[in-house]
Amino acid sequence: MTQQIKDTLIYENQEFYLDVELIEGYFLEFPEKRPEFEISCSALWKGYIAQFEVKNDELCINKLEWLTDIDFNMKSLREEIFPENKFEWYSGLIRIDDFKGEFGDEPKDGIFEYLEILNGNFKQKRIFNYSELQEFKKAQYEYFLISEEIEQVYDFWRRNNENGIVKKDFVNKIILKNIMQYIREVYV
Repeated sequence: MTQQIKDTLIYENQEFYLDVELIEGYFLEFPEKRPEFEISCSALWKGYIAQFEVKNDELCINKLEWLTDIDFNMKSLREEIFPENKFEWYSGLIRIDDFKGEFGDEPKDGIFEYLEILNGNFKQKRIFNYSELQEFKKAQYEYFLISEEIEQVYDFWRRNNENGIVKKDFVNKIILKNIMQYIREVYV
């Protein structure tokens, strides 16, 4: 599999490669806003490259460039899609540490850094060692299971599980494993 070109985030004048695609959730909720181009690239399946920045305690979209042709020409669509620049739609945790590797690894000797964002507003930077992160994830999972957010996840799995093969216990295991990507609100 070809490694994908990653979006970036600037925080305190340092650029980080993101392992999550912050804008994809927005396009899932508002598919009519996603531009359609007839070109694809094995290193850029999503079709665009985004650059974010935490500036003045806001998550801003500096660039959103869309792939337009086979020669890798790009078209800037940031002002067209996000004219306000602030990415108010996003809430969640953005991981920025150097320990994540290619697959979001969590080595036992790692220090894990997350930026907490709520409705496009920077709340705080959270730093964990391995055991602190595991405890945080476990607590987040417990709160997530009793939150209103959980029904959206279950609904997604119900819609995509017509044969009833995937059971709720299995879905909960997936949520626990990926809790940092599922949460939009930090509970603890």
